[in-house]
Amino acid sequence: MFHYTDKPGWNAIRSQVVWCFKASQPNAADRPIGAYFTDIEPTEANLRVLHQKIRVPVEKQEYVFWFRGTAGLTQLNGGTGRDKRIFYSRVDYLVSDDPERRKLYSDLTCNWPAEEGT
Repeated sequence: MFHYTDKPGWNAIRSQVVWCFKASQPNAADRPIGAYFTDIEPTEANLRVLHQKIRVPVEKQEYVFWFRGTAGLTQLNGGTGRDKRIFYSRVDYLVSDDPERRKLYSDLTCNWPAEEGT
């Protein structure tokens, strides 16, 4: 799973031993409070259309956290339509410090190692 964020979010999350993705009200009023994730990899082609596909603001596409698994996450709107690539947790979502389970990336201009998977 991937979590796209801006620099303040990047610094706050990566400063913790156990990553804590805070549940909050997204800008899209039709979405519930939650911590949001997607299975869309940060490839150059995907980043060009990420806002259109799942409404990730451009300013939140420079930094990304990656982790394995979907335990505790729910597909938005039952995974219908464009929401099939969006997952969320209604409460703060914690990811342990297991290096085999998580990675973080910045400066995503063609630097994403696609072989990592989701």
